[in-house]
Amino acid sequence: MTLIAYISIISTPPDEPVTKGAYHISRHPLYFSQFLLYIGIGIACASWVLLLFAAAWVILWHIVLPTEERDLLENYGNSYREYMNRTPRWIGIPKPVVK
Repeated sequence: MTLIAYISIISTPPDEPVTKGAYHISRHPLYFSQFLLYIGIGIACASWVLLLFAAAWVILWHIVLPTEERDLLENYGNSYREYMNRTPRWIGIPKPVVK
C-alpha cells in the first residue's frame, strides 16, 4: 500500500489533491500502513513496547490530522471537501460528512 500511495503522490499534479490509488480507499493510507507495520512487527517480535508505540501513533494522529486536513481544505478548497465526503479517513471506518 505504501508504494502505491507514493506513486499516486508523484503522479498527481501539485495543484490537485491526491485521490487515486491507495488514496481512493483512505485519505491517509501512509499513516494506516505505518500502523499496520508497527502492529505486525510488534506481534512478530512479541514486543509490547512496539504495540504501545503503535497505540501512541494512533493517539498522535488523532491530534495532528484535523490540522492537516484543515490545511488541505485551505489549499485545495472544494475539490478536497468533495474528496473528504466520498473517502473515509481510515479504511473500513465510515466517513463523516464535511459541510
